[in-house]
Amino acid sequence: MGNIEYKLNSKVTSTLNEDNHNKSLDNFVDLNIVKMMLNSSYDGLTYTNEDGIIVFNNAAYCKITGINNEQIIGKSIYDLAQDGFPISQMVLGVFNTKETLSEVIRYKNSDKEVLVTIVPLFNSEGIFKGIVGNIRDLTSLNALRKELSLINAKYSEEKQKQKIINEELQKQLEKNERLAERINELLIGFEDFEFSAFSKHSRDLAELAYRISHVNSTILITGESGVGKDVFCRMVHKFYNNAKPYYKISCGAIPENLMESELFGYEPGAFTGASKSGKKGIFEVAQDGIVFLDEVGELSLPLQVKLLTVLQDRKFYRLGGTREIKMEARIISATNRNLKDDVAKGRFRGDLYYRLNVIPVYIPPLRERKEDIIHLASSYLNRLNQKNNTNIKMSFEVQKILLKYNWPGNIRELNNIIERMYVFNTGGVIDVENLPYELFKIIEEEEDILKIDHKSNLKSAMEIIEAKLILRHLEQEYTLQEIADQLGINISTLERKLLKYNLPRRYKRNI
Repeated sequence: MGNIEYKLNSKVTSTLNEDNHNKSLDNFVDLNIVKMMLNSSYDGLTYTNEDGIIVFNNAAYCKITGINNEQIIGKSIYDLAQDGFPISQMVLGVFNTKETLSEVIRYKNSDKEVLVTIVPLFNSEGIFKGIVGNIRDLTSLNALRKELSLINAKYSEEKQKQKIINEELQKQLEKNERLAERINELLIGFEDFEFSAFSKHSRDLAELAYRISHVNSTILITGESGVGKDVFCRMVHKFYNNAKPYYKISCGAIPENLMESELFGYEPGAFTGASKSGKKGIFEVAQDGIVFLDEVGELSLPLQVKLLTVLQDRKFYRLGGTREIKMEARIISATNRNLKDDVAKGRFRGDLYYRLNVIPVYIPPLRERKEDIIHLASSYLNRLNQKNNTNIKMSFEVQKILLKYNWPGNIRELNNIIERMYVFNTGGVIDVENLPYELFKIIEEEEDILKIDHKSNLKSAMEIIEAKLILRHLEQEYTLQEIADQLGINISTLERKLLKYNLPRRYKRNI
């Protein structure tokens, strides 16, 4: 073909001279290639010549319509129209009007809905040369349209659901904000508030205290000694009604023979030494206020029975009395013991435990909410400054040491240490030299690590650090199992290391 490219595009057309411009494409493209191209189309294609004879159908046409070539090739559209072939009627219409026509029809042979477009053909001289029919299967398209409609409907539904969820979430956020504002208002002037808003634990506890203050259910507060169980109870009382009576009684500090009369009261002459006028018990004088039973796990079994009866019947009698007295006070109990274990060992009544534990409240130790340490220490120091008209500060180095200490005595220990450093401070700033031994020891341990002989290899240096770390844990009041858990090792590994470093086994008793 010389310099003429074997392509059907505008560049080929532009390279042809005027004599070749009107020549048939047969001079450039093999007709078999054209047929292959037409048969590769996803749309059905059919050609009817100017005499109305069907000359060509591609493969897609037969597949879409379900009509074989043997049925229609070489046949007249006039005859086919009489036989009811739907496309023949359209072709006759185009033969008459010489204008493009499109319709959606359904072929009985394939039961498919198709879009048929009939296009008249004219040669370069404007002479009519028949028609080309384009057959497009709408079945998959309609299925896709339905699927898209369902997706859109589902999307709209989910969007509406999300809108409702967002609105509810916004309402809840606004409600929480109002609740937080209300709690802050109620806590104004509550100087002993030891649950700062700095930690999630503390925020949750303050909100819990507010919520349970509005329900008349028994509450059992658990947690280590010094975490602030009494403070939590007084916070519930403040949220409930600060004007109502509040009585706290330590069940472990009063002898058993006096505890009953303290709780229930007694009539004149009820026992030797009893007041001639009798005495009201705490349950009676508390009226509709709050009675806080601290260290409730220390109650004797006989008193546990009587307390259970009061909680169940909401009534009681004074010692030596016959007049029934209605129990109106709310009962809040607290313990640092594991009452479940005590129940299992028969030291505490199971029925009383479940009666007290309607609303369980666990107050985490200070080591689990270290983000509160500096805030609590600063708050207590400010309280001491206000009380004594001073302006003593706390150095940054001391604050870092406070964060490193494990605080086995929790908030009570923290307040004691802050007060001790405050009292013995001679300047305007509490510094490292004011630290008590248990905290100053942290600095010594860190310095010991830094003073490891530089000639030591890495293995021996790491063993020194490991031994010091284990020894530090052994100084705390924990079992070997608890120490192993804190170190992230199993107890057998801990025991091997104790032997290796010749360390004491002071807490093996509870492993």
